Amino acid sequence: MVTMLTRSVGLLTRCRPLVTRVGNRGQGSTSTAQQTDEDILRNAQKQNQQTRIDLATSYRAMEYYNLHMGVCNHLTALCPAANGEGTVMLLVPHGTHWSQVTASGLLGLNEKGEVVEGTGRAETSAAEIHMAVYDAREDVKSVMHTHSPYATALGTLKDCTFRMIQQESVRFYNNIAYDTEYDGFATSGEEGPRLASKLGDKTALMMCNHGVLTVGQTVALAFDYMYYLERGAMYQMMAMQTDRELREIQPHVVTKWVEEALEYIVPYAELHLQSFKDIMAKKSPETLQ
Repeated sequence: MVTMLTRSVGLLTRCRPLVTRVGNRGQGSTSTAQQTDEDILRNAQKQNQQTRIDLATSYRAMEYYNLHMGVCNHLTALCPAANGEGTVMLLVPHGTHWSQVTASGLLGLNEKGEVVEGTGRAETSAAEIHMAVYDAREDVKSVMHTHSPYATALGTLKDCTFRMIQQESVRFYNNIAYDTEYDGFATSGEEGPRLASKLGDKTALMMCNHGVLTVGQTVALAFDYMYYLERGAMYQMMAMQTDRELREIQPHVVTKWVEEALEYIVPYAELHLQSFKDIMAKKSPETLQ
């Protein structure tokens, strides 16, 4: 298995590349080898562009839903490098407002944490948190971190448990982790791995006194999970304002829902993101370029 090294604020971690160059081919013909290289390059470029479109659309959609905070939060995704050599982590250039993100404007960080695609600077904590999660979770291809209003507010409560009180909240049953040991900005080289450890094998992390984080095997899934995490927190916080007892869904219903939901969470997530691509194609086509 070929691996690549990624650097996060002086911390070296490993991340599996999605595409690597063809190695020894024995005595195969030169033309066949050349064609294979060309196919690999085209495939890498295609996946790179598609991931850029998905991630740029996610930034725009999160801005539309008001799930961002200034220019301080970050969404990332792994994809093949456009030159066909290994993997890059895509993210927004530091200081770019999410309403202005475009596919072509995203940065790509190489195995050393250097910007090799795009122009601009990567935000330090983004590199630290996201690279640590990718290193710990080989199944994850997209990581999203925001300070969305209701989920972040829920995380400031001493009891910040995400309750199973609404249908869509149930997707996080036994699928959300909690970090109650906020330790300042993620720039020390230690905070990223600590957060990745707290996340474990879950889909979402409630970063108490900080924000929230979601992961997915695709950009669409990480985006959709973030949307529903915020919606679930919104319903919970609004219900708690009545100072009346919450009606939680019965455990046997929750279990049944989780089993049935596996069939449609992925396609619904893809449709959710696609709906914003359609909006961008009409209103802001530069997003997809």
